[in-house]
Amino acid sequence: MGIGFLNLSAQSFIKGSVVAMSTFTVNLKPNVTMDQFIDFYTNKYIPANDKVYPGTRTYLFWGDRGDRKNQIGLVWIFESVAVRDKYFPNEGSTGSEAVLAAEEKLKAMNEEFDKYAALSDRIYTDWLVK
Repeated sequence: MGIGFLNLSAQSFIKGSVVAMSTFTVNLKPNVTMDQFIDFYTNKYIPANDKVYPGTRTYLFWGDRGDRKNQIGLVWIFESVAVRDKYFPNEGSTGSEAVLAAEEKLKAMNEEFDKYAALSDRIYTDWLVK
């Protein structure tokens, strides 16, 4: 017996990893619900993204309260600074050759994403786990 969240297995951040946190406003396409977008993103997009970006893991969050209520949050965990820098070598960069190669593999998935929503108002910070 127990309360649901007490039964979850423990997870922790690994020292030396990078936790990249972003928030966005979701601009849904006509006739798309937020539930449809979240289902697509969590069940199709994230697994595809994690596959083409080795050394990373992505999580989607929903803003329930506070300043980012009704927005999404993405947490992209990179195994290390070196892995983060392999994809994004400079702050604010759109990516490296590794990103271009990964995004080419995600081309069909990105086209499907565009049928659901556009994201705007991105705010991000990369956090180093100490």
